Amino acid sequence: MDKERIRLDRMRYVKDSTPSNLAILAVVFDILYFVLIYKINDEFFYNFSIGVSVVANLLVMLFGFWCSIEVKNYHGKFGYLMIFLGLVQIARIFVFPMRAHAAVSAVGERAVQVMSNTQFILSIAYLVASAACFIGGGLISMKNSKTLQDHLASLEK
Repeated sequence: MDKERIRLDRMRYVKDSTPSNLAILAVVFDILYFVLIYKINDEFFYNFSIGVSVVANLLVMLFGFWCSIEVKNYHGKFGYLMIFLGLVQIARIFVFPMRAHAAVSAVGERAVQVMSNTQFILSIAYLVASAACFIGGGLISMKNSKTLQDHLASLEK
C-alpha cells in the first residue's frame, strides 16, 4: 500500500512523459506522411484540395505539439483532443491516399497511376501509426490525469 501511495504522490512532481512522447511520435508520422504525399509531382494534386490538405497537416502538427506539452502536466482534457486528432488522421486516409491511388494520369500516350502501391501502403501506414499514437497517448493521458485527480481529492479529505 505504501508503494502505491508513493507512486501516486510522485505523480504530482513527475511529468507524464509517455503520452507526451506518443504525441511527438504521432507528429513525426504525420510529417513522414506529409513528405510522402507532396513529393508526388502530378497535376492530380494541383487544385484547391491541396491547400486544404496543407492546412490540415499544419493544424495536426500544431495541435499535436500543443497536446504533447499539455499532457505532460496531467491536463486530461487534452487527451480528448489527442483522440480527436487520431480520428482525423484515420479520416484523412480517405481523402488523398484513396483518391490518388485510384487516379490515373496521362504521361505521353500511356496512363500511369498517380500513387504507386508502395506509396499508397506507406501513406496509409503513416496515418494509421499517427492515429494509433494520438489515440493511445490520449487514453493514457486521461487515465493518468484521472488517477492524479482522485489521489489529490483523497488527500484533501
